Amino acid sequence: MYFKSLLLLLLSFSLYFSAHAQKEYINREVAQKNYEGYMLMQDSNYTAALKLLDEALTEDPEAFFIYQNRAICKLNLKDTLGAIADFKKNIELEPQNAETKYALGNIYKNQLDSLNASYYFRQAIDQADAEFSQVKLLYMNNFVGHVYRLEQEWDSALEYYNRVKNYTPEDASVFINSAVCYFQLDSLDRFCADLERAFVLGGNVNCIALKAYCHGCNHLLDERGGTTDTLSMMLDTRLRGIIPDTVFFQARNEAFSSFTNLPPSKKVTVYYNKYWQMCLPKEAVYYRESFWSPHLNYFGGNFTDYYANGTIYATGRIESILINGAYKSYYRNGQIKVSGQFAKGLPVGKWNWYLDDGRPDFEVEFTMGDYVIHLLNTENLDYQVNSGTGEFKLTLANWDGFTFVLKGEYEDGKRTGNWQFLQNGEKVISEQYRKGEFKRGYIVSPLGQVSINSTYLDATFLAPPYLKQIRNLYFSSEEAVKYYPFVRTSLF
Repeated sequence: MYFKSLLLLLLSFSLYFSAHAQKEYINREVAQKNYEGYMLMQDSNYTAALKLLDEALTEDPEAFFIYQNRAICKLNLKDTLGAIADFKKNIELEPQNAETKYALGNIYKNQLDSLNASYYFRQAIDQADAEFSQVKLLYMNNFVGHVYRLEQEWDSALEYYNRVKNYTPEDASVFINSAVCYFQLDSLDRFCADLERAFVLGGNVNCIALKAYCHGCNHLLDERGGTTDTLSMMLDTRLRGIIPDTVFFQARNEAFSSFTNLPPSKKVTVYYNKYWQMCLPKEAVYYRESFWSPHLNYFGGNFTDYYANGTIYATGRIESILINGAYKSYYRNGQIKVSGQFAKGLPVGKWNWYLDDGRPDFEVEFTMGDYVIHLLNTENLDYQVNSGTGEFKLTLANWDGFTFVLKGEYEDGKRTGNWQFLQNGEKVISEQYRKGEFKRGYIVSPLGQVSINSTYLDATFLAPPYLKQIRNLYFSSEEAVKYYPFVRTSLF
């Protein structure tokens, strides 16, 4: 959006301006050129308008409002750096102009510079008067809150999310955002209040999640409309790192008594659907045989994963909820697919990936959380790296059409250009490299693209994705929850 609403018209030849501006008077020639430039901008004749505005500012370089018009003109002429310079000059001469700060914040947001975007949005929010657009205020508060949340500055994020609630009290998304913040601040009562409100408003919060921490969902069904989604697959992604992983550890004090005299570990069989959610046996595409630790509420010791027909899918070992030691996975025909070593949950050393006919596909060397990819299949058209230079696309997993893909580029053996991680064709992470060094990047979040200051594409993204899915203890339905009574999903 190019902010034509920021334009200030001068309909008389001499005007006095508000006290907060440094300049108080403008002569008639400058005012006339500004007005004529504005009219040309309304006809999208930005080149001619820019010429007039340049002339006006040459005659009077302190005419602060003209910098706004010229900045908009430059934006439309694709001169973003020039627009930024003019908007900043306007702020220098007119420090309280919230519209200009909103415009600057938007430019930086579009450049994926969330730090500067947040900086100017915060100023615009603080300086906005009663006539300032409520839509813009909602947009800015939401964005700033989201940036703070991703930076794990929970208190600061809540300051802006609570304002958003006042603007859009029927929006489930903001209640999920604030619930995440309250959880991280150990404010479980407020966490539950916001989680329940999001559920009532139709957000992706299911009964399994509400039973884990709060008071279930039965008393909320009428207000929601009598229906509820019970599928863990539909749990909002912002909550997936909270609900499955920390139910045991974040329990209320009064619940701990139920963990005394727990039964010993026992061997179990757990069935999974095509998305690696725990399901009923009749729905199974895979299953796992291993020991279950009631104390850790997770698998322990050696495990074997199978295809539904009994063919081995993978083997490995879990120690203190982390995979450790040798790991191997197999195709349905019995050929080895992946082999490597884990150390405390992270892939280490050299890992090998194979084609289903036994030929090498690619290998990865892991060192201190970093990695180097060596492409071995010369027939794969997605592998265009020769002598350490070129592009590639790796399909890391395919769950019945749901794919996990890593794309990247090397130059002389070093990361360069754009690297991306995609899930089912949708970009999740994008990063830029030069000579092996991370330069900038962003993740795709519920509020759009958010800048990151260091790589997210670490070694964990090359580990088999299903292992993380299993770790999160997702269920396909409430019926599946009941089928596995040894898995703790609700403590009170």
